[in-house]
Amino acid sequence: MNSTSNFQVNRIGNLIRYEWMNRKKIYVAATLGMLLFLTLFFFYIIYANYNTIYVLSRHIISDNDGLVWGSENYKPVFYVGFIFLAVFFIGQSFLDLRDKGKARLYFLLPGSQLEKFVVEFLLKVFLPLVTYPIIFWLSSIFSVELFKVFSSNFLNLFNNELPESVEFLSLFQLPDDQIPPIYWLIGGLLYLLPSLMFSGGIFFRKWNSLLMPLTIIAIWGIMTLSSLVLSWLIHPVTVSRNGGQARIEMFNFDKPEIFPETPLVILVIIILIWAGAILSYVASYFKLTEKEV
Repeated sequence: MNSTSNFQVNRIGNLIRYEWMNRKKIYVAATLGMLLFLTLFFFYIIYANYNTIYVLSRHIISDNDGLVWGSENYKPVFYVGFIFLAVFFIGQSFLDLRDKGKARLYFLLPGSQLEKFVVEFLLKVFLPLVTYPIIFWLSSIFSVELFKVFSSNFLNLFNNELPESVEFLSLFQLPDDQIPPIYWLIGGLLYLLPSLMFSGGIFFRKWNSLLMPLTIIAIWGIMTLSSLVLSWLIHPVTVSRNGGQARIEMFNFDKPEIFPETPLVILVIIILIWAGAILSYVASYFKLTEKEV
């Protein structure tokens, strides 16, 4: 047992090999299962979309322009899948600590608590977030190729307007018409969810996938309410006139503005989100050191 904070790369490699030896079937099954599910899911959506167009073209319309499955249609699915990945895979962190016998063995492994924490982060946060976009992109390609093979009877109806696979880099593109704080807000939210789900594995254990989402909802409500109350304390009442009628607004979502087009509410939420994401790792690390047997 080594409870120090020493850090050696060779021990990191040994811990990764130990994890792979014990759970390689889970990692392989999760990867292949996600690839198969997304491929069949996209194939079904594309097939249903073109089948609907085929029916409409026979009974209602004759112009099929713009009614094809394009690269831009994948992005909503990508973000929904990201949420499921965070909740149901990243949320399965620190599995060895859910059983007393496995926990005792885990703490007896050669390596410091910092090294074990880093390995857990690499395998449960970094690896999924890197592989998920690749799996998603490959699934879109496979689904389109499947459609071309099994649905060739549709293809002559669309004047070479075939379904498209997603462009890999487009998965990471954000709207370009927003103010900079909105990008910080979106980035913080995308960073916060996997961070909290990872940390929740050591606090909530097997109930993490249920209790941590509920905790996130509660935290989000507290952040929103606190920022609104702060805004109200600074700008308690606003009187607006619409025509000849006056209206009193008690809560000001867009006042006061700290920077141009940046309300105080947005700034407070951004600070809390990024601070919460960073502190979640600190808290989970110290919780890990407390659990040493």
